Amino acid sequence: MAIALCTGSTAIYADTLADIYELSLRNDAQLKGAEATYRAGIETEEQAFSALLPSINASGRYQEDDFDTTGFNRDSATIGESNSDTETTSYDISLQQNLFDLSAWFNFKSGQETTKQAAAQFAFDQQDVIVRVAEAYFDVLRALDNLEASKAEERATKRQLEQTQQRFDVGLIAITDVHEARAVFDTTVVQRLTDEGNLGTSYESLTVLTDQSHSNLWLLNKDFPVIDPDPMARSEWVDFSLNNNYALKAALHGMESARQNATAKKMEHAPKITGSYAYSDSDREGDLSTDTLPGVGFLDSETDGTSWNISLTIPLYSGGRVSSQRRQAYEQYNVALQNKIETQRTVVRNARASHITVVTDVQRVKARQQTIVSTSSALDATQAGYEVGTRNIVDVLQAQRSLFNAIRDYANSRYDYVLNMLKLKRAAGILTPQDIYDINKWMVEAGTPSASQYQKYLDN
Repeated sequence: MAIALCTGSTAIYADTLADIYELSLRNDAQLKGAEATYRAGIETEEQAFSALLPSINASGRYQEDDFDTTGFNRDSATIGESNSDTETTSYDISLQQNLFDLSAWFNFKSGQETTKQAAAQFAFDQQDVIVRVAEAYFDVLRALDNLEASKAEERATKRQLEQTQQRFDVGLIAITDVHEARAVFDTTVVQRLTDEGNLGTSYESLTVLTDQSHSNLWLLNKDFPVIDPDPMARSEWVDFSLNNNYALKAALHGMESARQNATAKKMEHAPKITGSYAYSDSDREGDLSTDTLPGVGFLDSETDGTSWNISLTIPLYSGGRVSSQRRQAYEQYNVALQNKIETQRTVVRNARASHITVVTDVQRVKARQQTIVSTSSALDATQAGYEVGTRNIVDVLQAQRSLFNAIRDYANSRYDYVLNMLKLKRAAGILTPQDIYDINKWMVEAGTPSASQYQKYLDN
């Protein structure tokens, strides 16, 4: 029922719901943070898997040695000198592999569950941005509807004030009627100013998602279908939620990750078998000379070799560290278990509550629509009674207020239905971007006949 902000021949580009969603996918900081958290989370599995793979190291060394030696021969009473100059080049390659390490294995299993948890949480975050976009978008449409209704009510009460003043001027009514009309008019001015501020605030909420300014949106078609959820049975939606809700999946994987981690800490007490292999090569070049026989000797040599071993390590005592870590890990598992239980209960509650709300919304939309018809008829009757003197100005003003409130409530009930339907699907874990595009098919440009069903009341 939202109304165009601008009219005339000048075309102003208007954003659709799909436009806002696609901009949010590119610019929403909260979603980008969730994606970074996901990418960080999946690295846990890679790190844990590395402990099951061999580690290979290589090292090299180059060394120069230059020694001058002076000695005294007591038998011949002579002093002798010698010099050695050598260059040594060596390198080593070693490989180490855990052959039996239960702790590393269960750490890897924990890492796998952490990756699944990160993926499930990111899937939930992707569904959440759909709801946040829809909420921000339809909050703008609410604000537009409220502002247009406030403007129309202000115009209507202003006309009523002018007519009341004229009737007082010719002596047909008392001054109290003028005061009543002015008080209501002043109230509508305040409401219009408030709604103008709310509209600006609503647009700013869109900017937070898209990082762009917006001033014009497509509106929800007056013929948008408001129907009961399919399937209708509440229990089926609860089953959907228990099987598909991504927040619950994340909690389940988090619990399993904590359980595997607790087992890994327990296995720190288990024996470990490690195998290793090493190869080394060393080359030395040099010469040895004396004061009597310079260059008499050579110190060249070449050495290479391999080694391998299998070692068994049995942890006996580490100051209580391993036992403490084991107890800590099991308490962390209990935390994850309770989080899973709470999440499951919350998911079931949300599924039931959302289903109840959507079913109620369907009836509310119908009732609100009928209220517009009845309040419009009541206003016509009250105005007719006022003309013949059977009703007073307060009755007329109250009837006007009831009509405009009914129009606001009808628009809000439609938006509530759309948002609550999306929340129901999110609770059930079946919300997808296609839901945004399906709603977008029912969006129309402002000013088109299908944009408002009750424009006649707002144009008066």
